[in-house]
Amino acid sequence: MKRFYDFFIQKAQDYYSKNPKIGRGDFFTSPELDEAFGKSIGYFIKDYLNTLDNPKILELGAGNGIMAKDILDVLDIDYIIYETSPYLINIQKNMLKDKSVSWISSLEEIENFEGIIVSNEFFDALGIAPVKDKKELYIEDKKEIWQEPHEDTKHFIEAFDIDNNYYEIPLDTFNVYKKISNMLKRGYILTIDYGYKTSPHKNTIRGYKDSKVVEDIYKEDTFDITYMVDFSMLEKIGKYFGFKNVFLKKQRDFLIEIPYFVSTLEEVCQQEDPYSIERCSRLKNLILSMGESFYVLLQEKS
Repeated sequence: MKRFYDFFIQKAQDYYSKNPKIGRGDFFTSPELDEAFGKSIGYFIKDYLNTLDNPKILELGAGNGIMAKDILDVLDIDYIIYETSPYLINIQKNMLKDKSVSWISSLEEIENFEGIIVSNEFFDALGIAPVKDKKELYIEDKKEIWQEPHEDTKHFIEAFDIDNNYYEIPLDTFNVYKKISNMLKRGYILTIDYGYKTSPHKNTIRGYKDSKVVEDIYKEDTFDITYMVDFSMLEKIGKYFGFKNVFLKKQRDFLIEIPYFVSTLEEVCQQEDPYSIERCSRLKNLILSMGESFYVLLQEKS
């Protein structure tokens, strides 16, 4: 018998250690759609960085490095990437060979600093423990069994006063925040991910391969496994570790409040050449379909 938590982690590690098809098969992220996304992030955080002493940027899980590249086209700053996949690190180093970037494979490697921690679709791939009626999900020969929770799950249930509804307890997210709270002297966490503003109390775990949903997540195959982030839980975890919630917005509202993004959208969509028409469509996707399903959370530690 195995905890679903361990099963989820193994599935995710298998996928990201081999050949994750980011932006060209299994899934694509906002930075892949258009450079305006990453550059908009750069312009947004610029004013916040100016309030800090010798700030740095730490990106959690940088994918293929496109967002880092676009941010660094806007900002001249020390940039650190936390990445555990050697395969992705090689891709990132090739993408960022002309930028000043350093890599860490453990959050314990970084010294205390002031700055901003950014992530895009990072937390949705971290280990979770589904619970209902305060029982944790285990699996045995593909059979789901609900039983007494593991000690770390029990601690989370008690610490956050979890009721009898269904939850996807973000255990690894909790551990990441714990490490972040120890290393960040002063600054912000900017989190972008798809999910819910409040807990949906339903199963959101999905597998994706070749842009299609994997019907049986327990089959022995390599695919992207993910879940939808409960942002109300992220807010509570941040508060638990001393972070103040600055705002939680849909990606659409976040982007249309950034002058660079709006001016780029207007300029591109006024053009009539094929490339501009296609790019206009991609930019609109960032504020329409993806703009509705993705949220942006800013938290502060002072």
